Amino acid sequence: MAAITEPNTPPSATQPGLRASRTATDVSRVHAPSQNVQESQKTKSTAATEESGAGARPSTDQPQVPVNEPANPSTLPPQQTEVEDPALVKSKAAVWPTKLIQWPPNTQSQCLIVMQARNGPCSLIALCNVLILRNDISIYPKNRRSVSYEYLASIIADYLVSRMSENDTAIEGLSAALSKLPDLQEGMDINSVWSSHTSFKQLGEGGELKLFQLCGVELVHGWLADPASAEYEALMKVGDYDAAVNMLVAADDLTKGQFVESDQTAAASPETPVRTATTLHLTEEQHQVVRDAFTIRNFLDTNSSQLTYNGLFTLSNSLRPSHLYAFFRNSHLSVLFKPASAEQPLYTLVTDSAFAREDTVVWETLEDVDGSASIFVDATFIKSSTAGGDYSGRSAEAAVRDAERALNGLHFDADLALAQQMQAEEDAAAQEAAQRRQDRRAAHQQPQSSRDSRRTNSGANSTDQRTPASSSEAVTTPGEGSRKKKKENKDCVIM
Repeated sequence: MAAITEPNTPPSATQPGLRASRTATDVSRVHAPSQNVQESQKTKSTAATEESGAGARPSTDQPQVPVNEPANPSTLPPQQTEVEDPALVKSKAAVWPTKLIQWPPNTQSQCLIVMQARNGPCSLIALCNVLILRNDISIYPKNRRSVSYEYLASIIADYLVSRMSENDTAIEGLSAALSKLPDLQEGMDINSVWSSHTSFKQLGEGGELKLFQLCGVELVHGWLADPASAEYEALMKVGDYDAAVNMLVAADDLTKGQFVESDQTAAASPETPVRTATTLHLTEEQHQVVRDAFTIRNFLDTNSSQLTYNGLFTLSNSLRPSHLYAFFRNSHLSVLFKPASAEQPLYTLVTDSAFAREDTVVWETLEDVDGSASIFVDATFIKSSTAGGDYSGRSAEAAVRDAERALNGLHFDADLALAQQMQAEEDAAAQEAAQRRQDRRAAHQQPQSSRDSRRTNSGANSTDQRTPASSSEAVTTPGEGSRKKKKENKDCVIM
């Protein structure tokens, strides 16, 4: 940048990064020898300040502080401290890793999905991943390692706006849905309805469910009771999970705290509601409330994973093939896929950031309610075989348990493996020594058995007839004994 020169200043005085005012100040200082030392020091200080400021002229409004006097803090301008908006700080921390997977199956196409870090927004990630797998939105470029909330919110908003332009009747509620998009960073408050696998109620002001509806993403759950069970009748009375919790609170109020105490001490028996009603003198209607509360609490405790086998069968038979859903289970939203083949199970998308670099771990089978029978599969739904072999063929719950066990007992496992190896070596050595002794014993017994057989044959020829009384005694003559000794001396044993 060219410097701006003062008037009446020789061009030679202008240098890059310096102001011409420095030369004018020096000239005025030379032609004024009668000024005192303080003014001279002040002039030098002003010139040095201008030089260090790379041509910035000091403002006349700012107070000039002499060099030889200490600065008064009251005369200095206050320093303004920039405070970041908490929402901005929060958005900077909202960054999640991505993973490149093959999709659709049996094709060469690839897409980036969003992985969930620790305590990540599962509802926002599930919504984005369903839209990505449906090819409604995409993350670019393909080598992108992470995405922020601002990036995901922008592509979702663009997608919704494009849908609204096609269908003007769906504009209603768009602003309310977009206003709830930031709330998905904290999760999503929804209320499961017991009557259907597609029924939910919105808690609070609402808007999150409308957002899923506008995006065309269907929410499902499998927290359904068997219609032939007693739990089903009690759950149909309350209708949804929130009303069921209110009934539990009402039952505890009616029993004056005995309802909660019975849960803390031991499992309630079928006679517990009757005993409670008799003790507290409850009416028949109140007694029925307590009885239903016991039934509902037993259902909630038995199916704490928020998935029942009746719900699993309902999902397998009711979902449309080759479709993607947002699946609610265990207070978590994930992507659920129903394959076209009826022989294949349901699959949930693996979005744990621990598997972000495991290319062969893409889906997890949904075959039971607790995940004990689940296995990991790749993008083509073939059983995974990871490079390290740490998580191959095991469910996420089993992988986490094994990882914690390995971390806690690392040294113990190493010592145990060494002890087992040493014991195996000792057992092998002992078995080898025992085999050698057995072989030597067999080699000795073979010649001895041949001698015994010959000796038995000669004795049978010499005693053809024996009486029963003398059969147990050996009667020999001196001559026969000497002949036997001579025959034994002629035997040859090869060792």
